[in-house]
Amino acid sequence: MHASSFKKKKKKKKKKKKKKKKKKKRAVQKTCVYVLKRRSNTQCKTEKSHTAVSHWTNRSHTSDNARKYREELETRLKVLEGQRDCSQRSGAKTVEKDSEWKTTVLVESTKDNALVNRQDTNAHNQAAFYAYMSHDLASPSPGHVLVFDVVKTNVGSGYNHHDGVFTAPSQGPYVFSWTVVSWYRSWVYSELMVNSNTFGRNSQDIDDEHIGSGVVVAVLNPGDVVYVRVLSSGGTLASRSNIYTSFSGWKLN
Repeated sequence: MHASSFKKKKKKKKKKKKKKKKKKKRAVQKTCVYVLKRRSNTQCKTEKSHTAVSHWTNRSHTSDNARKYREELETRLKVLEGQRDCSQRSGAKTVEKDSEWKTTVLVESTKDNALVNRQDTNAHNQAAFYAYMSHDLASPSPGHVLVFDVVKTNVGSGYNHHDGVFTAPSQGPYVFSWTVVSWYRSWVYSELMVNSNTFGRNSQDIDDEHIGSGVVVAVLNPGDVVYVRVLSSGGTLASRSNIYTSFSGWKLN
């Protein structure tokens, strides 16, 4: 009896030990799983914190950039206000337009610009030219337009040396002068035309070398054309180094 009871007690002890070992293993496994979960959670939290920190740093950088940009705008506004105050102190004139808009015109500081603009407008409105023929013309026929191919002056570029025609750039009074040279025992009658109208004529009929000139004042509109043509001739129209057949004109301002 005693031996069997002792064996039973041993078996019970062994079972208890096995159960304890299993419990320990389960506890260790649970702790390992818990530790791993804690580590993963901490890593996620650290990553989130890093992303949050980077986001806030980026936001801080953008806010710094915005602040710098705002400061630059403020400094620019201050400079512009200072310039406006200086212009007002230097004698600016204020012009009211339609009772709503106001335009500030600087007097002292814009004299140079006004002078340049005035010169540009005057250059646009001005017109003056002088040209002559580079060669003789034998027996030109009636209606032949004289082409003065050598241009010495052409303010406003109104004269075309390819066809001998001057085109008015703007409206106003113009003065035109032309000179026609006839060679020995020759004669040339010429006329100055404005569009298709005769405005002046000259003639020569002498046995010697001779010159005929004319001057005309005409009021032109933009796009009007002026040219010299032959009315009739006999012999040679001369234009040489010692004497020129020429055409000139200018606008009266």
